[in-house]
Amino acid sequence: MSRIVTRPVPPASQQTLTAQGIRPLMARLYAARGIASADELDYRLKALQSFDSLKNARAMAS
Repeated sequence: MSRIVTRPVPPASQQTLTAQGIRPLMARLYAARGIASADELDYRLKALQSFDSLKNARAMAS
């Protein structure tokens, strides 16, 4: 049986997300999961880390 867990919500993170244009419910959910800024939700290609910044990426690619 599934169990519902209520996570604590950091008010500052929730307010920051709301101020950055995230809807209040989504801001609460994201803040409870540790998201502090709307920038962390950006999934566009230009927001990804560069290949060279990934640890051991060149060795793994070989």
